[in-house]
Amino acid sequence: MMPFKYSCFISYCHGQYDLVNAFIEQIKEALQCSIESYSDQEVYIDERLGPGYHYNEELAQAICQSTCMIVIFTPRYKSHSYCLREYIAMERLEKKRLELLADKSNNMGMIIPIIFRGDESDIPPRIRDCIHYYDFRDFALSTLEIKRNPKYEPEIEKIAKIIHRFSKLFKEQNINPCECDSFKLPSEREIESESWGEKSSNSFPPFPGREV
Repeated sequence: MMPFKYSCFISYCHGQYDLVNAFIEQIKEALQCSIESYSDQEVYIDERLGPGYHYNEELAQAICQSTCMIVIFTPRYKSHSYCLREYIAMERLEKKRLELLADKSNNMGMIIPIIFRGDESDIPPRIRDCIHYYDFRDFALSTLEIKRNPKYEPEIEKIAKIIHRFSKLFKEQNINPCECDSFKLPSEREIESESWGEKSSNSFPPFPGREV
């Protein structure tokens, strides 16, 4: 059985300045610190693949080989097609993998948004309908780093536990979740008919009070 290669894939809209870059780096480090107690798997983050890499193929494989996806949501996330392509790719994987687990997933989801910026009206239903997401909107450059922050560190630990539970479930059920050889990101044309505004049939409490 092919195990997951990565604990999670961090999907985010790339930034040029200190605030976004500091947040992404701190999320990655905090997640890795918490996950290390459960697993040797690394956190995957696309730091702009270098020359010679096949961008779509590399990202598709990384997403497929990740237990969960962490979405760093800002209003800009909705305006970049590559973010939607990554998101839909994980939605497709999540659907297949939850079907493999049947009722053993305990209503956990494999897509975990972290809300970094944005009002409730900025959060599209596709993000809002995720089973669990976390509110980090108070983070600032002056904030105590996330891995030591008494407000945010417990939330990171909750995410690490979700990732661990999924990894453990697949191992216990002897299920291969990583048949990734032919997995690809949806193309730009494929996502033309997709929308961040599509509502799912699920009904959850209003933003932002949802967690495991």
